Amino acid sequence: MQSGGCPSYTVEQAVARGKKYAAAAGCSAPSAALSCLRAKPADELQSAAADFTGGVLSGPLPTSGVPELPVAPLEAVRTGRTANVPLLIGHTRDEVRGWAWPFANATKDQYEKAVRIEFGDEADAVLAHYPFSAYGDSYTGAYAFGALWGDSSTFFGLGGCQYQNLTATYAKRQPQTYYYEFNDPHPPTGRPSTGFDAGASHASEMPYLLPSATSALLTPEQQQLSGEMVRYWGSFVKHGKPATPGIAPWPSYRAGKFMSLLPGGESLALKTGVYEARRQCAFWNSIDYDWLPVNPDQLAAQAGVSQS
Repeated sequence: MQSGGCPSYTVEQAVARGKKYAAAAGCSAPSAALSCLRAKPADELQSAAADFTGGVLSGPLPTSGVPELPVAPLEAVRTGRTANVPLLIGHTRDEVRGWAWPFANATKDQYEKAVRIEFGDEADAVLAHYPFSAYGDSYTGAYAFGALWGDSSTFFGLGGCQYQNLTATYAKRQPQTYYYEFNDPHPPTGRPSTGFDAGASHASEMPYLLPSATSALLTPEQQQLSGEMVRYWGSFVKHGKPATPGIAPWPSYRAGKFMSLLPGGESLALKTGVYEARRQCAFWNSIDYDWLPVNPDQLAAQAGVSQS
C-alpha cells in the first residue's frame, strides 16, 4: 500500500458534492438534475467538473455506506472486517510537497488565512506548530503546506500521523505488517530545476522499484537502494515479509519499528517514536480536524495567493 490512507465520503457528503456539481453545470433543480445533465454537451460537463473529478487535486474518493462499499474502509480496518493478509505499507518523506506549489508565492498573511480556512477552530494551534517563519525565504508557503499536509494526512491520508495510525490499527490483528518511509532526499524527478525542491514527493520511489526502465536516472548510491528495495518488495510478495539476507533487517511494525529507506546502504530500522516526533503526531493525534482532501488551487485562490 503506497498511496492513500483509506479516507472515504459518507453518503451525505457524496450527495452534497453531486448537488454542487449539478448546480455548477446549470442543473440545480433536483427533480430534473439527471435529465438536465444528460442533455449537456461534454465540454460544459467537463468545465463544471473541476471541483468534482479533477484528479488528486479535488478528491475522487469512494463513497461508503452503499451496497458496493457498505463499511467505510477505516472502520473496516478498525473492526477487523478486512482480509487478514500481510501488509507492506509506507510513503515518501515529502509526499505532498509538490501539490503545495500553488502556495509558492504566498505571503505570511495569505498562508495564515489559508490555514484558518482549512483548520477552523484548530488553526491557531496548527500555526503554532507550523509557523511561516520556519520554512525559509523562498517558496515558503509551499514548503509549509507540504509539511503540515504531509504530517496531518489531510491529503488523501497520504503519509503522516493518520497513515501511521492506520498501520498501527491493522497491525493489532496482523503480525506481518511492515511500515516504511522512503527518505532519499534527492530522488530523480526528470524535470528541469526551478529552484523549488519537491524532495521525495509522491511516487518518487517508483524509479527504484522499476530499475530496468529507470536505472540510468539513479546515482550508484541510489542504484544500491533500488536493488535493496526490489529485494525487500520481492521477498514480501513471495513470503509475506521483507526478510532478505545481506541487507538491513526489516522488523514488523509490532516490534515498534519502521524502515527508513536511504541510498548508499544506509537504510535502517528506527523506532516508531522517531517517526512520531518528526511528524508531530502527539499534536495531530490530540486535536479534532477534518482530513478529507482539499483542492490546493482553490484554497490558494480563497487566500488571495498570486499564481503569476
